[in-house]
Amino acid sequence: MEKKFDLVIRDMLRFAAIVLLWLAAYVSAGVFDFFETYASLWFLPAGVTLAVALTAPQKFLLAPLVANLLLAIPAVCGVLGVEFTNYRDPILHGLRLYVIYTGAGLIARHLIAVSLPIRDLKNQLQLIAIALVAALLGALSGVSLHATVGNFPWPVAWEILLPWAVGDAIGTLIPLPILVPFLMWFFGRRVQAVLPEWRAIAFQLVTILLAMFIAFWAPSQGTYLDSLFYLILLPPVIFAVRGGLPSAATAIVLTALLTPPAANWFGFEGERISLQVLLLLTAISTLMIGGAVSDREVAFNAIKQHEADLEEEVANQTKDLRDAFEFQQHLIRSIGHDLRQPMHSVNMMLDGLVIEHKDTPAGAPLEQARAIGQTASGFIDKVLAYAKREAGRIDIISEEFALQRVFDQVLQTFEPEANLRGVTLHVIPTNHQMTSDANLVWEAVSNLVQNAVRMSEDGLSVTVRAEIDETRIAVHVVDEINCVEGPNGQPGFGLEIVRQIARMLDAKFTLKPNLAAIEFASA
Repeated sequence: MEKKFDLVIRDMLRFAAIVLLWLAAYVSAGVFDFFETYASLWFLPAGVTLAVALTAPQKFLLAPLVANLLLAIPAVCGVLGVEFTNYRDPILHGLRLYVIYTGAGLIARHLIAVSLPIRDLKNQLQLIAIALVAALLGALSGVSLHATVGNFPWPVAWEILLPWAVGDAIGTLIPLPILVPFLMWFFGRRVQAVLPEWRAIAFQLVTILLAMFIAFWAPSQGTYLDSLFYLILLPPVIFAVRGGLPSAATAIVLTALLTPPAANWFGFEGERISLQVLLLLTAISTLMIGGAVSDREVAFNAIKQHEADLEEEVANQTKDLRDAFEFQQHLIRSIGHDLRQPMHSVNMMLDGLVIEHKDTPAGAPLEQARAIGQTASGFIDKVLAYAKREAGRIDIISEEFALQRVFDQVLQTFEPEANLRGVTLHVIPTNHQMTSDANLVWEAVSNLVQNAVRMSEDGLSVTVRAEIDETRIAVHVVDEINCVEGPNGQPGFGLEIVRQIARMLDAKFTLKPNLAAIEFASA
């Protein structure tokens, strides 16, 4: 119960704080009385109303209207130092401006979904457009209301519409970049710092004051210095270029607040509406430039972060590759010393036992054991050779040789095994000379033939032939296997060896049902 009571008290204090903020903006708007038709004190509070509509929870949205309606109480006006001839005016104007600016804020917040606080050009442009449209509607409704109740004739209303709209736009647009993040923080939302450090703000203040001194003082020294009047534009734009949107926000607020008293102090004699329009254009251009610069900084930081992440990933991948290579080398050495040598010793012992027990009952089992041992040794040798090639420890020796020499080795090596399996091995003779690494070509072709022979059933055949034209020479291994295992036809480690050798020799390896081919460029 106590906790709920505390929340109610906190919300009441926040509501009161918003009301006081609105009234403070109303009173402080008097600094703009320098401008003609700018005597209305509604303009800065319009910016507060829009900022509250953009950021506040729903239960606080009525605070600007309550603050506005308080002006209908003479005692409140006495405290604020303002006076109305008709105390119905604050009620009419309050309802009018509340509907326009709260409506604009809710449209931006819920329909357009402007991202807050403003940090990029897109959202800045959206907010500028909303503020300008609201200011135009506010000015149009304001002069229409005055003309309708007879405060001035319609021709005068249309005459002051433009300066009124410009003033409304200034009062609405300029406070938003600072008020929006402040109110977001005020309502308990986490907001990163969106304003420069105090030293930067102090430097902005000194620079803007110096520029205003030159801008308003120089023309009084002669007409040839009139162009220095536009020096007011430079500081906010420069700060926007250098610091992005946060710097632009503070620079334009300082410029807007200091321009009217500075112009009054130096006795500015030019067209006041021109100064008014210049101030609005400066605000719009500064905020747009700041948004664009912030966009660029965000993109640049994203690129830098991506580069850092990429460098870290490359470093991790490099370390993983280095570790994998070291493990591979260790594995190769271990297989070579700890497995291959004992296997060779076992094979030599089995060779002796087969000779010794050739004509005994133990001869057949020993012969099978020797065959298994030789197969295991051959597989170990293939693994070691594959690992060495993968590690780049095998040099390619390219020389011209007769392809028939490879075919003869095929026939000599695999015909006995084929006969034992009941498989017919056909090797079509060829007289073609080719230039490549003969040992690697033999290893690739032998793996294809071995796969085909070992997977063929009794009564099937395997054919090895060469197909030659002007641009290529291809070795085809054709089988009659009916059942295909695996997605690539013939499975086995031997096929991966063939792919590896094809990459090394810049050859093309093709695998289809009943056909395996390796194709070389013709020399």
